[in-house]
Amino acid sequence: MISSTSSARGDLPGDPSWAWDWAAITGTFRRRWMWLAAVVVLALGLGVWWLTLTPPVYEARTVVQVEQQGPTLVGGKDVEREDFRTVDVLRTIEQNLGSTELLLRVARNMDLLNDPRLRNERPGVMSRLMAVLPRGKAEGPSDASLIRLMNDRVKVGLRRGTRLIDITVRTQDPTLAAQLSQAVVAEYIRLNFEQKVEASRPAHGYMTSELERLKRKLEDSEQKLQAYREEKRAVSLEQTQNIVVESLKDLNKSLSEARNARIKLEADVAAVAQSQDRPGQLLAMAGIGSLPDVVALKQSVAEKEAALASLAERYDARHPSYLQAQSELAKLTLSLTKAAQGAAEHLKTSLNAAQETEQKLESALKSQEKQALELSHISIQYNTLVREVESDRTLYDAVLKQFKETQIVQGVEQGAVRVVEPATVPDRPVSPRKSAALAVALLLGLAGGTLTTLVPAWFNAPLTSVEEAERHLGIPAIAAVPKSRMREGPHRIFLLDQPAAPASEALRSLRAVLTLHGSNGDGRSYIFTSALPGEGKTFCAINFAASLALEGHRTLLIDFDLRVPGVGPQLFGKDGLPGVAEVLQGRATLTGAVRPTKLEHLFVLTAGASITGPSELLASPALEKLLKEASISYDRVVMDSAPVLPVSDSLRLVAHTQHTCLVVRAGATPGRAVARAQQMLTQAAGHPPAGFVLNQVSRNSLGYGSYGSYK
Repeated sequence: MISSTSSARGDLPGDPSWAWDWAAITGTFRRRWMWLAAVVVLALGLGVWWLTLTPPVYEARTVVQVEQQGPTLVGGKDVEREDFRTVDVLRTIEQNLGSTELLLRVARNMDLLNDPRLRNERPGVMSRLMAVLPRGKAEGPSDASLIRLMNDRVKVGLRRGTRLIDITVRTQDPTLAAQLSQAVVAEYIRLNFEQKVEASRPAHGYMTSELERLKRKLEDSEQKLQAYREEKRAVSLEQTQNIVVESLKDLNKSLSEARNARIKLEADVAAVAQSQDRPGQLLAMAGIGSLPDVVALKQSVAEKEAALASLAERYDARHPSYLQAQSELAKLTLSLTKAAQGAAEHLKTSLNAAQETEQKLESALKSQEKQALELSHISIQYNTLVREVESDRTLYDAVLKQFKETQIVQGVEQGAVRVVEPATVPDRPVSPRKSAALAVALLLGLAGGTLTTLVPAWFNAPLTSVEEAERHLGIPAIAAVPKSRMREGPHRIFLLDQPAAPASEALRSLRAVLTLHGSNGDGRSYIFTSALPGEGKTFCAINFAASLALEGHRTLLIDFDLRVPGVGPQLFGKDGLPGVAEVLQGRATLTGAVRPTKLEHLFVLTAGASITGPSELLASPALEKLLKEASISYDRVVMDSAPVLPVSDSLRLVAHTQHTCLVVRAGATPGRAVARAQQMLTQAAGHPPAGFVLNQVSRNSLGYGSYGSYK
């Protein structure tokens, strides 16, 4: 039985679906795996060859950190330093570390061109450089050659998001790599120092002359101040002014107190004058009642009054004790009155004394104010001279201090770098990385092999869908037979053994379309062919013939593939029976060669014995006689013929057949091959084929076309 096995799928060039058809890709790899393996082995061989020729390269790295410092003085002015946290400044330092001037100094200081470690480098990089160096008798190597030498080996890079800069050196000698990396940093620090010293010289000279000028000005100011002191005899003017000011403060305070006391005494004296005959009012006055003697007498009177009140409760008014106490109280009251009157007289005396004291204080204050005015007049010029001296001395001290701080170098902070990770001698090379190189070679081999494997297949891509095949061939699709799992049955015919399979339904559609195509009465003979072997033409011919027999048509199935017969082995399990070859040679009749099958109305004429020159046999007049006799004896004649492109047998038959059906295996037959076969059949028959059958179609691509179409 003809097997409807799965096949690789693909599309024509330009159809993007082919790129994701893994079945087509894997099928292509299976066919051309040896080519892919050869390309991979070649790439690996080239990788190994490259590794053997490439010398080991060692890498040493010195890491420096850019320091942030405070402001400095340049040219006598206080200038803020640049912010080393900004990327622009860090990039500037990075570029300075890799500048040609710096690298040139390092190369000359280390005498690299004469270093044997560089001379022995492979593969002759140093020797090639020496060959092109323009050398003279006394000039030595050119600067450009030294710069190229350093640029090939030194790389400077700023770490993103940090103030760390890597100075990386690659050479074939590990010790030289570490030394060169450290030398670049050391030379940068030295060069930056020299540049700043050179730049600071104008500022240093300016500050020197400025110091001399300020010093002379300070001395002149001090001499003027001393002369004024001697002239005004004001050697201790500041101290005298302080004493006068303090005296003024004390006199003002004393005068104010004396004036307040005098005013109070005047008020008390006026009150005494109004209460001279009323002792009670005198005692009520604060200036009299608060005197110590008066206070003591008032307390004694109060005590005696209390004692008298106590005696009055126990004795009557004539009792001796009561009378004695009453007499003592009268004496105390009289004493209190005299004391109040004496205090009133004392107030008048105190008022006179207070007035005299106030007058004396006023006179002393006026005298002190006059002295203060005189000192103030003298101090105006004096203070001016003192301020000038202090100002000159402050400016001179500030410039002198800054001058001492900047005597060595100014602004070194702009190149201030600190080594945080010195370079060490590497113990293993960084290049070539054998595993990475072999991995790259393997990937390149796989990529190249894949490319050279798939590209030719892509340009010769097979047809996969009905729409694509119709667009490519320009003829209608008669049916699309899906992939099916084939099982051996009693009839050895798929349509009979698996009638419910999707492929069986597609074969019925094939019958319906071809029947309609021949409804004019001429559609009695059908030929199935293909562009290449293995398309499934025998499968389609057998099942199409069986479908016609099922409708009651006497159908003769003829196997015209005389080179590789398929009908006999499929239906009867063997070949070599009398068939087409014997009938065409005249050694058998059509009636005697035709064999019945298990299916009623279906008869088979096998290919017959193997012969030489089948094309010449099919070109004989016996072919036309055979086909005419078959069309008379049977209702339908179905022919299975050889592929079109390998041999020309089918081209002999299509001229004697009403309907030519081209079988195309989806995902396997190249589109160019099918188009070529269709063109050859059209030329041979004088008209295009009735259509094509797309066999072994993937179920994912089935759609409307899976039911066939007739145009």
